[in-house]
Amino acid sequence: MIMRILLRIGGWSLLVITLLVLAIVACAYFMMRASLPTLEGEIKSAGVRATVTATRDKQGTVSISAKDPLDAIRVLGFVHAQERFFEMDLARRSAAGELSALLGEATINVDKEKRRHRLRARMTAKWQQISAEDREWTSAYTQGVNAGLTALAVRPWQYFVLRTEPEPWREVDSLLVIGEMYYMLQSGGFDARLRDILLRQQIGDPLFDWLQPAGGTWDAALDGSVIAASPLPPPTLLNVRKDSAPVQNAAVTPVPPFTDIAVGSNNWAVGGAITSHGGAILADDMHLGIGVPNIWFRAQLTIGEGASARRIVGATLPGGPAMVVGSNGNVAWGFTNGYGQWFDWVAIAPGSEMAAGVKTIRETIAVKGAPPIELDVREAPFGPILRTIGATDYALAWTLYREGAVNAHATRMMFATTIDEAILIAQQSGIPHQNVMFADKVGNVAWTIMGRIPVYPSGPDAGSRNMRGLLTAPDRLPTEWLAPDKYPLIKNPADARLWTANSRQVGGEGGNIIGDGGFDLGARAGQIRDRLREQKSFDEKKLYAIQLDNESRFLKRWSELALATAVAKPNEKTSAVAKELKAWNGRADIDQTGHRIARAFRQQVLDQLWKSWLTATPGATGRANNAAGNPDGRFEYAAWSALSMKPEHLLPQPFASWDNFLAAQLASVHDDLIKQEGTLAQATWGKRNAANFRHPFARAMPFLSGWLNMPKSPQAGDNHMPMVASPTFGASQRMVVSPGHEDQAIFVMPSGQSGHPLSPFYGAGHGDWLGGKAGSLLAGETAHTLRFVP
Repeated sequence: MIMRILLRIGGWSLLVITLLVLAIVACAYFMMRASLPTLEGEIKSAGVRATVTATRDKQGTVSISAKDPLDAIRVLGFVHAQERFFEMDLARRSAAGELSALLGEATINVDKEKRRHRLRARMTAKWQQISAEDREWTSAYTQGVNAGLTALAVRPWQYFVLRTEPEPWREVDSLLVIGEMYYMLQSGGFDARLRDILLRQQIGDPLFDWLQPAGGTWDAALDGSVIAASPLPPPTLLNVRKDSAPVQNAAVTPVPPFTDIAVGSNNWAVGGAITSHGGAILADDMHLGIGVPNIWFRAQLTIGEGASARRIVGATLPGGPAMVVGSNGNVAWGFTNGYGQWFDWVAIAPGSEMAAGVKTIRETIAVKGAPPIELDVREAPFGPILRTIGATDYALAWTLYREGAVNAHATRMMFATTIDEAILIAQQSGIPHQNVMFADKVGNVAWTIMGRIPVYPSGPDAGSRNMRGLLTAPDRLPTEWLAPDKYPLIKNPADARLWTANSRQVGGEGGNIIGDGGFDLGARAGQIRDRLREQKSFDEKKLYAIQLDNESRFLKRWSELALATAVAKPNEKTSAVAKELKAWNGRADIDQTGHRIARAFRQQVLDQLWKSWLTATPGATGRANNAAGNPDGRFEYAAWSALSMKPEHLLPQPFASWDNFLAAQLASVHDDLIKQEGTLAQATWGKRNAANFRHPFARAMPFLSGWLNMPKSPQAGDNHMPMVASPTFGASQRMVVSPGHEDQAIFVMPSGQSGHPLSPFYGAGHGDWLGGKAGSLLAGETAHTLRFVP
């Protein structure tokens, strides 16, 4: 009897627990459903002056039709908030160093690093400095954002999970989003440049300029300029063989063959003289770290009525009122990151006059669920002290800090009627510096820098901005902005072809104006240039094919070197590697082992040479350990010159010959791939290069990964080719468009349009992007209609 009672009680308890769990799941589901954006019906709270219509197609592309441009921007803000407010919130908080107030102690270190830039205070000051027109655009957008947030039935689902409430959007937050883009696109060079400064000081100019040259044979500058190679250092400057005894069969320390930093973004344009329809065509694929949802938001704005209506279509950035890239029927524009010298390091010695002028500012970092943290930020008049090495402080003077560096002038690009008007808008816009490429409806093409360029004082060092590894004296910092008519500009070249890909763009005075902030090796730009020269005429599909080009032209000579090494030093390991290389199709396809081997061989050789040379360099103690793990980019020139000439004094210890050295690296690659995959045949590129695009919540809650993340998929492409791709980095969009021919234009992007996993647009279009399908830039058939009324 007692057992029956206990069993009955246990059964009821299990039933109650089950019902409670189901109730919680149901409640969570309905809360999630309630936070979905409004797709149909009528809205009366967006502040519009006249009726506005917002439709969505099956991929979630938003088409906004409005009589008034400010009404269009209000509705864009409304839609951004409903679809992406959490991502917008993360962007403004990240820029300001305020993530911990939302996410807790896990982001304290990130906030500390960001807070040293004091971007909340700086952007608040800049809001007062921008023009009345810029403020009007930003205020209209802010009004729409807050209307969209308020119109949700419940707060966005992410805040439900975090058990907090979203804070309203403020005008200055849109400037913070620009600041976050500055940080994303330029801050990666801060520490790299400081390391270069220290290395140049330690090893001297001749050796530094050989190890880290300004350019070389891979350059593909638009003006055809070339940079002569630095001479091979003599034994008196660098000798790794001193007091050494050669070893015939030396072992090596393997280096994992995936340390290459992914650098991407391509754009190019062809003039109307060589297109099928006579209009110029622009191709643009901006590369970034890819998450879920994607950083961009597809939109189509139609402003005005009847024959005078203007259609602007492309990609917007949630958090800002501008069309980032796209076409307005007259002009199309697209970006790649500029990588010029947009910041300076200034050394502040202890006890100096500059040190006496440093002030300390107390910053308070709010932390969710914990006491606030006080952070003292030390600032020189030109910027914060970010690094201290020994007794010397190093302060950063960044273009972003200067008055006028940030504005909303880029919104005017939507209404440019000629290419010359668009060029002038670009040169006055306060955004992170970009290579901007233009194409217009009458066949013109042009390249210039978009973003405000600082002017440095004239003097004996005025030509040194294109040299890496130099400190800047405080009296040599920029004092004003470059006039638009002084900007580097190339318009309508004789062959009607223009291209950029993060590498050096021009030489001479233009190159000095831009400076060298860490350009990419020019192999990718060169491959694009060559593809453009291989054909006499183009249409949109031919240019899209170049965006998908994954031929490994850059690695060809490394594959040939590996094969020559295998012939010179045949054994079981080198012969096995040679077999796979001979079968390689020369592309970074997912089923190819040869590409993975050639890539790993290059990285292994570069790493070993860098470590060996830096260790043997007088004065470089400690520097080798900091930098040896990633000798990418233009170190290629120094390494290849040594491999070609095989000087004995540069042969790493303890090898008896260069053939022995290379054979050891090849054997190391063999062993490492066997360890990773079991056999060489299984070591395909797709296994190493699987797209792994994750939602931020999936990192903290792995059990949600299958629901929130994009499927992990092998993908073609790699560095130093047009189709740049790595597991978490790649083309954040691909666009090919000719103004006036938008019906033939192509657009795809990964990870989808919506940030809500229950939305029909979550992940929409990702499969097209992954599979290389050519999607449409223009919005498709209307699936949902939403009206906004005054």
